[in-house]
Amino acid sequence: MGRAIAHWRVAQCNDLPAPIHAYVPFPDFLGPVLEKHFPGREVICWSRPEHFAEGIADVEFLYSLQSPRGHWSRARKLRMIQCLGAGVDDLLPAEGLPDRVAIANNRGMSAEPMAEFALALVLGLIKKLPLFLDAQRARQWRRSLPGAAAGQTLGILGLGAIGLALAVKARALGMRVIGTQRTPKSHPAVERIYPPEDTEEVLATSDAAVILLPLTPRTRGSLTRERLARLRPSAFLVNLARGGIVDEPALADMLREGKLAGAAFDVFAEEPLPETSPLWDTPNLWITPHMAGGFPELLDLSVAEFADNVARVERGEPPANVVDRDEGY
Repeated sequence: MGRAIAHWRVAQCNDLPAPIHAYVPFPDFLGPVLEKHFPGREVICWSRPEHFAEGIADVEFLYSLQSPRGHWSRARKLRMIQCLGAGVDDLLPAEGLPDRVAIANNRGMSAEPMAEFALALVLGLIKKLPLFLDAQRARQWRRSLPGAAAGQTLGILGLGAIGLALAVKARALGMRVIGTQRTPKSHPAVERIYPPEDTEEVLATSDAAVILLPLTPRTRGSLTRERLARLRPSAFLVNLARGGIVDEPALADMLREGKLAGAAFDVFAEEPLPETSPLWDTPNLWITPHMAGGFPELLDLSVAEFADNVARVERGEPPANVVDRDEGY
């Protein structure tokens, strides 16, 4: 992701509005994008926690991927935090952060790309692509009948913007779609919507289940060994949510023991996934590096939304896509 630098600063002019600050691991990429959307305005990017700690007291507008904890009580001038992406579990609970500070995210921005990624993984598992790729690496002409998506039941845990976009695509392929939603609302692409309390019913009924839940105190660790055991041995599990939701050792045991046909995970409890993790060698597990929501225009669109939200706040208006701190999304 380019050279690692700790601090990016665009030249400051006199009599300009408040500087724009960012804390990300890729300041050399983000700096020019911020400069594009905040022309003539001072832009400061940090990538090292000590710089964040030293400067947070003077920040009014912050764009962040994962901010260091323990410094929010010093954010005397802070008015808004814009989070890259939809998840805010790396930020919350932000102990000491004043109530006046608005937290906004980019929810909905990656709905279509993530739905495409989820569908690609589901279809890949149904069509046995991991088996064929393993055979190719072993130089073996290994034949096995692929499955068919039409007529299969897809269970979606978390029917938000991404989940509903996935439901539409899966339904177009002839799949039966069910899922969970905090406050169930009917949708033409979903045959039945359950409350979260009925997650086990969805798992037990699904030929493939996709996890798209936010990571909150309610969902952390909610996919326990006991709940995962409700999946049939012929089923597949896909996780594009957050690693902290699923009992990963239990998942690995199920795959090794043949109690689950396959899984595809884009997110993990520890990221990057360590080289020593046994998940790398778990059979029938497809691993991708937390990239499901990415697409070429993502950073530019995210910063454009940040610029619009800064303008809103400076006009005395609330930003778009405000996060409910109590709910965690």
